Amino acid sequence: MGTILSVPLSNQLQVPFLNMRSIYEIRERPSRMYSWTAMITSQVLTEIPWNILGSSLFFFCWFWTVGFDNDRAGYTYLLFCIIFPLYFITFGMAIAAMSLNAEIAGLFFSLLFSFVITL
Repeated sequence: MGTILSVPLSNQLQVPFLNMRSIYEIRERPSRMYSWTAMITSQVLTEIPWNILGSSLFFFCWFWTVGFDNDRAGYTYLLFCIIFPLYFITFGMAIAAMSLNAEIAGLFFSLLFSFVITL
């Protein structure tokens, strides 16, 4: 269930990312105030607390209601709440960075992320 929810979350992220990219290309790149890596780093770092907060809420509502044992709760929390959101957010940003607009980014992301879900 968590892997299926990651697709619309990444699609929601791509539109603000593309807006920030257009601001960077129009205003910041010609003025040479900061580089492309600074923009990408700031985008990823601002997503980390929100991902941990939202995934923690998902984890606390889901893990014990399914009936899993407490002995693997820490490992599952690490995977679902920290590592996997970072993976699909950076994957979505990478697809958005290569795309011209949000519609193409959404189509490419859905196509490529379907391979992740099937594995």
